[in-house]
Amino acid sequence: MTLKYTDSLGENISSQFSCCDVVTWKQLGQEINIGMIYDLYTVQMGGREIKKAKVCSFKDSLDYDVLLVGLKLVSKAK
Repeated sequence: MTLKYTDSLGENISSQFSCCDVVTWKQLGQEINIGMIYDLYTVQMGGREIKKAKVCSFKDSLDYDVLLVGLKLVSKAK
């Protein structure tokens, strides 16, 4: 697999995710969380574009902003 240079952090894996995908992620010092992506977007941070997702947690029904590089796909939306 050859990686290509992109201006956005998470650009290479952004094609793997779409709205309504079920994903897991972990925040430092917390248990693994599971939820569904309901928005994918790009933000400008530190002079660079970052790919992020808004995820609704199945555990606590809260919304989280998560970096795409921190997500693991559980199930693809049909």
